[in-house]
Parts: sequence; structure tokens; C-alpha cells
Amino acid sequence: MGHAIARKGIVTLVAVCGIAALTPATPAAAADAAPVPFGQATKIVLDRSGGFAGERTSFVVDRTTVGGRPALRMAGSWKFRWLRSSYQPRNPCCDRYAYRVTVTYRGGFRKTVRTVQGTQAPRILWDVITETERVGVRPFSPAPAG
Repeated sequence: MGHAIARKGIVTLVAVCGIAALTPATPAAAADAAPVPFGQATKIVLDRSGGFAGERTSFVVDRTTVGGRPALRMAGSWKFRWLRSSYQPRNPCCDRYAYRVTVTYRGGFRKTVRTVQGTQAPRILWDVITETERVGVRPFSPAPAG
């Protein structure tokens, strides 16, 4: 009788392990807060829209961008990878900029974070936005008239 109980226990354990192996490691509800898999940030695309004039501007930082290493390092940090996908203000009024930061990591993983100017969000997000605006290339801006 002891062998039958042990056998049933082993069968149950194997079944549970099999189910656990097929179940995603992160529940869907927690996926918003899960970090991007480890890897170096290779590209940042910052889309900025809104403001008083309703403008739309994009900035790109990659490994060829002069002065872009600090922004890529910050975007590759665990602090940035653990950010939620969105930080929005309680009151959406006024002529503020809206930001969408999309970071591409080695291995092809991507993370996108959205926020609005003046929103309380972790400092790492504002640091990445500020540095990307400072050194980023504006590939989608119209060429100056000449």
C-alpha cells in the first residue's frame, strides 16, 4: 500500500511539473510590470507630440549617435526595464507634451513606455527622455528650406 501512495505522489508531482513548465512564468496581469529580458539597449525612439502648437517630433539614439551612450546605458538599466508601460496624469488638461519611448534591446526585445509632461513617474524615465531629446537625431523632421 505504501508503494501505491508513493507512485500516485510521483505521478501527481510529474503532472504538476508538466503543467508548470507549460504555464508562462509571468501571469498576464503582471506582464505590464515584468522587465524586458537582459540585453543591451541598442536603439531609443522618442516620439513627442502635443504642446501648445500640437507639434509632432521624433528623436532617435542608437550606437552611432554622437553622445548617445549615456541614454542607451540608462535605457538598458534594470530601473528602466522595470518601468510600467504607462504613467499618466490624474488631470489630462493643458497643453503638455505626450511622450512615447520605445527601446530596442539586443536580441530584438522592445519596451515602450508612455507618459505626459508633468506626470509623476520614476526619475529614470525623465532622464532617458531628457537625454534622448538632447542628443537624439530627428530623422522625421522636414529638411530646412535652403
